[in-house]
Amino acid sequence: MAQITLNESLVKYETAILVSSSFSSNKSPAKSKVLPPLDKGASTRTEDYLNRILPPQEIVENKQLWVRYVSPTPATSADVTNLRILLDKKLEVLGARDSGIC
Repeated sequence: MAQITLNESLVKYETAILVSSSFSSNKSPAKSKVLPPLDKGASTRTEDYLNRILPPQEIVENKQLWVRYVSPTPATSADVTNLRILLDKKLEVLGARDSGIC
């Protein structure tokens, strides 16, 4: 698989899945789609709710459509520690202050 460059995110995603090998679109795939309301009678999985809250990333590269879903696996304490360190680094780069308007 080719290297897929994405916007940096603090959300943990799974490995990208190839959806279409000959994809061409006039519109940007990043535009959000309106989802239908949840059926109260239908049984839905946790991943369905997760995908509605945090929609999957759609990436078009070399006329191929790739999709990455948010990982449903619980975070470990090491994941939380690494995430805190990454967030602190991003805030430092952006020049955020401890208090007041940044």
